[in-house]
Amino acid sequence: MPKTNSKASLSALETPFVSVALPIGLDRLFTYALPERLRGQVRPGQRIRVPFGKGNRPAVGWVVGGVEATDLKSVKAVSDVVDAEPLLTDDLLDLAFWMSRYYVTPIGQVFEAILPAAVKQNAGYKTVQLVVRTEKAESEADRILSKQRRVLDRLAEAQGTPLAPRELARQAGCTPAVIKRLEAKGFVRIETREVTDFARDLFIELEEPKAIHLTAEQALALQRIKNLAAGPGTPGFGVVLLNGVTGSGKTEVYLRAIAEVVAAGQQAIVLVPEIALTPQTIRRFRERFTQVAVLHSNLSDAERHRQWRDIAEGRADVVIGARSAVFAPVRDLGLIVIDEEHENSFKQDTAPRYHGRDVAIMRASLVGAAVVLGSATPSLESYYNAKTVKHYQESRLTQRVGGGALPPVQIVDLRQEAAERKGSHVLSRALEAAIAEAWRKQEQTILFLNRRGFSTHLFCVRCGHVEKCPDCDVGMTYHAKPGVLRCHYCGRKAEPPARCPACSAETVHYWGTGTQRVVEEVLQKFPDIRVGRMDTDAITKRGGHESILSAFRDGEVDILVGTQMVAKGLDFPNVTVVGVINADVALSLPDFRANERTFQLVMQVAGRAGRGPKGGRVFVQTFQPEHLTIQLAAQHDYESFAKDELESRRSRGYPPFGRLARIVVRSQSRQKAAEAIQVLAGRLSEPARAAGIRILGPQPCPAAKLSRFWRYHVLLKAPTAKALLHLWDRVREDLVPPGGIQMAVDVDPQSTL
Repeated sequence: MPKTNSKASLSALETPFVSVALPIGLDRLFTYALPERLRGQVRPGQRIRVPFGKGNRPAVGWVVGGVEATDLKSVKAVSDVVDAEPLLTDDLLDLAFWMSRYYVTPIGQVFEAILPAAVKQNAGYKTVQLVVRTEKAESEADRILSKQRRVLDRLAEAQGTPLAPRELARQAGCTPAVIKRLEAKGFVRIETREVTDFARDLFIELEEPKAIHLTAEQALALQRIKNLAAGPGTPGFGVVLLNGVTGSGKTEVYLRAIAEVVAAGQQAIVLVPEIALTPQTIRRFRERFTQVAVLHSNLSDAERHRQWRDIAEGRADVVIGARSAVFAPVRDLGLIVIDEEHENSFKQDTAPRYHGRDVAIMRASLVGAAVVLGSATPSLESYYNAKTVKHYQESRLTQRVGGGALPPVQIVDLRQEAAERKGSHVLSRALEAAIAEAWRKQEQTILFLNRRGFSTHLFCVRCGHVEKCPDCDVGMTYHAKPGVLRCHYCGRKAEPPARCPACSAETVHYWGTGTQRVVEEVLQKFPDIRVGRMDTDAITKRGGHESILSAFRDGEVDILVGTQMVAKGLDFPNVTVVGVINADVALSLPDFRANERTFQLVMQVAGRAGRGPKGGRVFVQTFQPEHLTIQLAAQHDYESFAKDELESRRSRGYPPFGRLARIVVRSQSRQKAAEAIQVLAGRLSEPARAAGIRILGPQPCPAAKLSRFWRYHVLLKAPTAKALLHLWDRVREDLVPPGGIQMAVDVDPQSTL
């Protein structure tokens, strides 16, 4: 991995050649000649324009370093420089090379992923030419003709504000040629400037902070973080796992730790898993800090570019955002906070398939910064690392701030409900009664179901036919509004059939429950209750997340129904009832993390209740009330769950007791995909065995067909990350798929579906 992590590494290059990364599928660097006219203008991290391929088509690449000599017989020359300054800091260059090797992705594609498209497109900014008076216009006024005098007089009237040449000519009543003559005589200067229409709102006036006294546990956690993030020049790298129950004040610890870093002249990055959490998080941080920048996908391109510029130019002390904010171009990083670190939304599902948490830890290690991982239900990998890895430590927050107790959880047996009640019911009797009581007391309720739509599938009770997406070979979900079947993988829509397409019988039934159906039943049983829905179907416009949360916060919504968007991070003291509609949704998935995901979701959504003085109750509806995962989640017993689940994983060699990688091939031809995966498995067999890596498969993916592509995969079980790296070094050239085949390598996959 080329080392660029030094001040000298970003100095201008005077070498005759440069090494360039291009954003293409080829996993290599390219050597180009650096013309004399460009020497001293090019630095690592800058983009340049080069000729590429047989046709010498223009391409934009990234400079990664200088080259003194080359054995190549013919070397093409760099055409020109795209950026005036490097767009990547030195630590981001190092990080990119680590990501390229670890996540098996060409370095040029990694660079493209690190830099937002809005920055590459210069969104929101434009380059203009402006006319400026020179000192010569004052000292040699007698040489200026009358038409030219009008131009200079108009510039003087503009009180130093420069004008564009055409606009100035119009106001002075002359042609642009007059301005050109003035420029030739040295009376004016035409400058090229970058302008934007943005009014900056980064600097705000802080409110007087409320006096908040830390608990003993919070104070201890803060001290551990401060010991790591002790300021510039100190060996600050280390990871603190802040393992705190919901409502225990983790955010206050974040705020205090960041304040220490900012006071030392450094910057902090805060990663959150959901855009829905961003407005609430921004509000809390802007109450404490004057310079807060935001980076997430819900911003327009122009807004995202403006925020990125503010960070790069030193106008942001704190950066808040989703996964990709880990690449924020801060110049002196002191601390990274990953809130809800267990969330799988921190994993990127396109190349490079990085995990934001792990990339954050690597970036912090490169610059000597501290990392805080916060969660009420830590990932088992982080929990295990905190117990066994040298540079990790754990701080526990076991009590809610203010002394409030965790809400009691009632497990509702849906099998018994079905046996004792007529008809189909989404809400159990106990949950119905609790909703009615909360509404009577003007309290609020959150209902959680991690399935969108109205019914999860449509099937025929006569022949058993299930209506599937023809492009994906998975069941289509019925959406009552607008009355269509929709595939949640490719987005395909279809009209619901009146008769079974297989046997023509009028016995087509809708089965399963989605959030739309929950809302319908709530309104049927409580017609006067105000219900809001929060899922990706309901929130389609920018600002939709904040709009529904604001309405709920202001008491304009009585019941909030949603998917995992409502399961974490939300703090509403008036919520006294939480209902988990079906806790079994994730338990049946063919994935070794199924138990962990179920436990985390139940625990997290349960934590939304009882965060105020009124207390709260939680109802977990399930067809498997005896399942240990459900039982321990109801008892808020993370330690027992972690112990049991870790023992299960140890016996099977799953993370954290090993590393996984998954290679997926796909093709519109089922036969070609099947043949390609067999060939790949054969090539991997010997080097994998030599590295002590076990190959599982090849076999079809659980979701074998998506968006018209047939999918096959192999799973690699490695004893260590180092073993995987050795394997990639040996077989990287074999990971180039044949024509008609697409291939994806996913290191540390969060799903095997």
